[in-house]
Amino acid sequence: MNRIATLLLFVAFSFSLSAQSIDLPTSRFGISIGNSKEFTGLRINWSDRQVEKINGINITLWRAADNERAIVKGISLGLIMPEAGALYGLQAGLVGVSAHKSMAGINLGALGVGSGGQIKGLNIGGLGIGSGKSVSGLSVAGLGLAAGESVNGLAVAGFGLGAAGSVSGLCVSGFGIGAGESLKGISISGFGTGAGKSVKGLHVAGFGLGAGESVSGVTLAGFGIGAGKTIKGFQAAVFGIGAGHSIEGVSVAGIGLGATERLRWLNVAGFGLGAKNIEGLSVAGIMVGAENVRGITIAGGMIKIKEAGQFKGLGLSAINWNKGTQVGITLGVLNYARHLKGVQIGLINYAENNPRWLRALPLVNFNFK
Repeated sequence: MNRIATLLLFVAFSFSLSAQSIDLPTSRFGISIGNSKEFTGLRINWSDRQVEKINGINITLWRAADNERAIVKGISLGLIMPEAGALYGLQAGLVGVSAHKSMAGINLGALGVGSGGQIKGLNIGGLGIGSGKSVSGLSVAGLGLAAGESVNGLAVAGFGLGAAGSVSGLCVSGFGIGAGESLKGISISGFGTGAGKSVKGLHVAGFGLGAGESVSGVTLAGFGIGAGKTIKGFQAAVFGIGAGHSIEGVSVAGIGLGATERLRWLNVAGFGLGAKNIEGLSVAGIMVGAENVRGITIAGGMIKIKEAGQFKGLGLSAINWNKGTQVGITLGVLNYARHLKGVQIGLINYAENNPRWLRALPLVNFNFK
């Protein structure tokens, strides 16, 4: 058997060097040994060169050269790396699998799987998977997975996973997940998750999660969550949550919660929360600060309303300090309102718009004008 195998390799090598092949029973069908250009059946060659189209089982023993136009359909096996312009079917290489334009089917590379165009199907790369355009289907990479355009489907990478365009589906990465544009679906990363534009769906990040524009859905981060514009849905972070414009939904932050324009619905922060406008139920361990507040607001230390602002609703804090207008009820040790249209209940209550002798009162103060 060893002699036969040696002879077979020698013949294949000899014919490949001269760009010829032995084909049985015809030059287009059956069994081919050598560098046949177009063939259907079982084909064995040392190194493919300028192949056009192969259907069936293609076995190559060395890397291809000048094979960018080849189309191989069926089973491609390589002692080193099956390589062609397009590979369709089952592709497996001891080192890797490579396609210049596209690859679809079951793609297995002991080290890596790569394509200048798109990769579709079941993709497993011992170290990495890379595509100049898109990766879709079930993809598993030992180290990293990257695409020039998009990643879609179920993708698992030991270290990092990213795409210059969008990432969608179920994505799991030991370290980070990134998308140049949008991230949709379910993502889990050991360290960070980020997108240049939007993050939507269920996303869990061990450290931080951020988006250049918006975050929506269920978002959990070990440290912080941030968005350039809006955050909507349910968000929880051990440290802080922040948005360049507004945060809406259920937001829970271990330390701080803030937005430039608006906090809305249920807002909870271990230390403080602030925005220009706050609406809904807001709870902070130390302080709540805003220009306008509407709803039920609870703070361990202070509720502070800026000058010309308005507090409307129920406020509970040690100090309720309002430089604008209070409409509703405040309860605290010290209650101050520049313009009161409601009730103050506390140890010291001061309403600047009351007559002089009624401005500062113990226990209760009120004005409804």
